[in-house]
Amino acid sequence: MKKVLLIFLITAISCSGIESIEPLDENVLNQSFETENGFKTLKDIYEQNNQPMVVNLWATWCTPCLEEMPFFETAHRKYGGKIDFIGINISDSPTRAKQRAEELHISYLLGKDPDGSFTKSLKAIGLPVTAFFNAEGKLSTVHQGPISQETLDKSIMELLDA
Repeated sequence: MKKVLLIFLITAISCSGIESIEPLDENVLNQSFETENGFKTLKDIYEQNNQPMVVNLWATWCTPCLEEMPFFETAHRKYGGKIDFIGINISDSPTRAKQRAEELHISYLLGKDPDGSFTKSLKAIGLPVTAFFNAEGKLSTVHQGPISQETLDKSIMELLDA
């Protein structure tokens, strides 16, 4: 019974679409994640471009993650010169993640979190999770759960208007 309740709670939380800005690990910008070109941090990306960032945590086994990835791709194509979009894959085989990203025609920066440190620093509970960093490189919002195109667009406009 406890196991069923725990599964229910995790599912409910991960699908709830909660936005939060609770105290997170201050080192989230310094947590590394692996890309095709080696390890990077959000701080590296921010210092290179000095613009807002949208970071999405996803997995191939997460149906809501796969459903929202085209929203991020559309936004990346529209705002890619003003906002950096980063997708970080959690607990998948690199081959499966790359294949799924290719099937979805994802062109924004993709990485993976091999040791879970990036995910832990965002205090992610379930997937998907989307973090929004403002023009100063500061975390402004964390959206837990699936994000709609409308909510993503609104959050992007808030980053650009700030």
